[in-house]
Amino acid sequence: VLASVLASSWRVANVALLPVLLLTVAEPRASPLLLGVMAVASLGAASCLIGTASLRPAKSAPPSRALSAPSPTPDDCGGGMATPDELAVIYAVKHSLRQSPPPPNLPEDGKVVAVQLLRVVREHGTDARAVERVYRRALAWKRDNLPDKPQLDALAESRWLCAAEMPHGEWAVGHWPIGFHCGYSKSGSPVKIERLGACAPPSDTKLLYPYYLALVDTLQRRLDRTSVTSGRLQQTYELFDLAGLGTHMVTFTTLSFTKDVMLAFATHYPSSFSKAVVINAPSFMERLYRILSTVLPASVKAKVSILGAEYEAELANDLTPETLYWVTTASHAQLCRAPFRDGAAPAQPAGSSRAVR
Repeated sequence: VLASVLASSWRVANVALLPVLLLTVAEPRASPLLLGVMAVASLGAASCLIGTASLRPAKSAPPSRALSAPSPTPDDCGGGMATPDELAVIYAVKHSLRQSPPPPNLPEDGKVVAVQLLRVVREHGTDARAVERVYRRALAWKRDNLPDKPQLDALAESRWLCAAEMPHGEWAVGHWPIGFHCGYSKSGSPVKIERLGACAPPSDTKLLYPYYLALVDTLQRRLDRTSVTSGRLQQTYELFDLAGLGTHMVTFTTLSFTKDVMLAFATHYPSSFSKAVVINAPSFMERLYRILSTVLPASVKAKVSILGAEYEAELANDLTPETLYWVTTASHAQLCRAPFRDGAAPAQPAGSSRAVR
């Protein structure tokens, strides 16, 4: 009962507790009771991050709170990804956003706006005014916190980028290995890999924040664009590798950074995960999850997996051979340049002579 409650509520508190769990697993002398509590809390954080709020019935807006707009058409949401009820909310909010005055960083492409609004609707329900408030807050946060990256934004319209192309990306190759786009899952979701156990926490975050925030936002831009072109809402398959995780990561800087990033991602980039998988988890973490997962809905368990060192057979059910290469074979430096293998340079649009650094 406790696990069920924590997995479906206290969303912000649980996001803040997740990094504590990940750092606690490396300390075998920690109290089993403490580890159990942290594991329960982490389930709530996972629920928040992968959008399990969509499992609850969507809230319908009362007639008096609905926004007025002309009749929508399926094309207003990039090819008909939304249900009729979702489409009506999206079109009403789009119409309101274009009124006096529109947010300065509102995307010019109306179909991209529709995809972004669909993500908010899937997470927060069909109250049009609430959806507009959430979306406007996200745009304001991005305006105030993201690094200036016009070249990256332009490239994301036409191709997948790699982590090494982000601001301070070359620094990240040796300190924070992430595979931006490591192929696709068998269900068609782009795969992102983070080797948390291999991270080398910096003494300050002047390089880390611009790198990671730019990576998250650029990835989201690419997901939104491919959603429009494919006619299917694109969400990532997230894989977190804990191999090498140790107490060296227990610093105030790391905890503060992780909390800030996870809160921002959960709040301003909704409905972006299709599945989250942890590999090389300690054995006690696997056992705790097996016990606690018995009270979780099947739809949640299908989106979260905690695996130990023997993970390859299960991952082979989800991932293509190309993607498994990035999981098992690629070095940290190679991972940071995914999806480009064997030293291949990223393809550039016409008129561009080099990758953005």
